[in-house]
Amino acid sequence: MKREIFALGIIVLVIVVFPASLFGYQAWRTKTSDVRVIDVIANAPNNGGWQPATIRVNVGERVRLRISSPDVVHGFEIPALNVRVDEILPGHVQEIEFVASRAGRYPFACTRWCSVDHWRMRGVVLVADTANSDSPPPASAPPLYQQLNINLDEMHPAQNVPAQKPSALRGAQLNLLVDADFRTNSPSDVFSKLRADPKYNAYSDAQLWDAIAFAYFQNAGDLKNGARLFARDCAACHGERGDGTGPAGKDLPGLTFMHPEMPNGPADFTNASEMLGASDALLQGKILRGGMGTGMPEWGSLYSAQDLWDVVAFLRTFTFEGTNKSP
Repeated sequence: MKREIFALGIIVLVIVVFPASLFGYQAWRTKTSDVRVIDVIANAPNNGGWQPATIRVNVGERVRLRISSPDVVHGFEIPALNVRVDEILPGHVQEIEFVASRAGRYPFACTRWCSVDHWRMRGVVLVADTANSDSPPPASAPPLYQQLNINLDEMHPAQNVPAQKPSALRGAQLNLLVDADFRTNSPSDVFSKLRADPKYNAYSDAQLWDAIAFAYFQNAGDLKNGARLFARDCAACHGERGDGTGPAGKDLPGLTFMHPEMPNGPADFTNASEMLGASDALLQGKILRGGMGTGMPEWGSLYSAQDLWDVVAFLRTFTFEGTNKSP
């Protein structure tokens, strides 16, 4: 009899008390007065992607995201709000809290390679300022490529291509000062100006290119950060060597409807003609806007302004070698 009563007590505990306690605990966490809890599910793109893909919160509201994954490992990041979860394992829940201090539209994305359509893992946090709902959003300057009227979809081949890969280390040994704005001028344009200047007649073409490579990296962005972002977001399509041979980029279209000579697939950053004919503003614009009709997504909503320039600087390492600032 005692055993039967004990067994019955265990059954009641398992079936009634434990679930009720768990439900009460979750309800208490969800209804905590100073924290708003939002459940977010990370599915691979072919399983629906982020659910919800749009999260609406208010300025000053403390928010706790409870992020789970039913399929594969995902990551989560809201770059502009400094919110990041490196790893969301299947069957587990990761929590993170944040408070948005100003209204705006803040994109979020998966930071782990979850499928060939990983780039589609995008969502947005919409932050409303209920106390100042009539305030207009702050104005921002147009990107540099628009200010310079650069057509991102035109071909920009270099007028001058070096016979060998320019080396910043060799350039450093020349003690040759090159003063150039690489954001608005392509390396090919800089070379043309130097070659046309009589004071550089004593230098060979190869030496001028080495001097240009050295000059570029003296004021370049953070190459380590650029390398990190490239490995995380770009290498799957463009390849670890930047040669456009990444496994996820094999079947991407090219701009053949505009340029018949444009091959399918991602850009080849080791192509000296294309890279040395492009200014930093052009490269930044392509990353910022994405490749229209090529399958390349935009990254302007996920990268800070400095992130964009850091990636551009890292892209230059595929055509300029031997930098003393390499990652």
